[in-house]
Amino acid sequence: MLFPELPAADVLRASLSSEIAMLNTHAYLVTFTAALVWLSLPADARADTYGNITVPGPTAGVTLDGRIYVPDPLPANPPAVIMMHGCSGMWYNDNPANGASREIERWGRELAAQGYVAIAVDSYEGRRPTSMTYLQYQNQCYMGDPARVNPYTTRVADIGAALDYLIEEFDVDTGAIGLLGWSQGAQAVLVAMAATSRDSSTPYTTDPPYAAAVAFYPGCGSALGFGYNDHTDGWWRPANPLRLNMGTEDDFEDDCQARVTTAHDTYGTTPGSADELLWVQLPGAGHTFDEACYMQDCGPVFPTVECIQDEWDNVTMKNQCAMREADIDSLDFLLARVVG
Repeated sequence: MLFPELPAADVLRASLSSEIAMLNTHAYLVTFTAALVWLSLPADARADTYGNITVPGPTAGVTLDGRIYVPDPLPANPPAVIMMHGCSGMWYNDNPANGASREIERWGRELAAQGYVAIAVDSYEGRRPTSMTYLQYQNQCYMGDPARVNPYTTRVADIGAALDYLIEEFDVDTGAIGLLGWSQGAQAVLVAMAATSRDSSTPYTTDPPYAAAVAFYPGCGSALGFGYNDHTDGWWRPANPLRLNMGTEDDFEDDCQARVTTAHDTYGTTPGSADELLWVQLPGAGHTFDEACYMQDCGPVFPTVECIQDEWDNVTMKNQCAMREADIDSLDFLLARVVG
């Protein structure tokens, strides 16, 4: 187990090394023997823990690198969120010592502060062929089959492996699990949250084990499956509430709009329904808009204030304003639907 039978604060006291470097007025970098862990110490003196881990993969012989965000105090049977990275890899500047990419790190820390155990798993490194370097395999945005890790099958299985890990190590509340994904990782989230399989329009007899999900700018085209063909037909829809964030300047918008229209008009997954699909279009924003910096701080700072109209009207702030709105509103969406 990662932190066996110990509350997070006791783990920290037991594991601190002598090398402590100040990151800012509220955070310190602490060296653990097995991983780098950040301590977030805001005014309420939290000691949430963030560290790199390994997770048993969904198939024999596969081990997934990952990163965990644990609240302190750690409640019994905590809620949890599983986070899935995009096709450019999971780690900030492709270095696990730096923590996860800024959008994952920002969300992981905020979710821990909200009392959730959050986990992100690296779908790539544990499967890297010996013929490719680490950096080559961490960027799969333009990689074709068979080298590419399949987001619609393999990465969906990775979500299940992360869930198994959370149950085993943290005894999480299996009725309070959320999903969060970006780009290619969001494609895996769409499949994991679907009411049917990719190759049949017949609904599953039971809902997926995820209470709600947020997807940032996924690809929604024919490769996703679910009977989609040239912006028509298709039967994809979520089995439980899902919010889909998309910039209006994103090349993937048309396909996702078509999916949303079918889900709403044919299957009734309109906002407010039990299996709602909330479609949020962010004006002027492009793909990966939430990698923008907030208040000139490129660190893991979760936004607290949405843009006013003058900021939205500033063309240089389109992505930052979209990020602030999507993050703040998506957090509210998850908190209201995962735990309620």
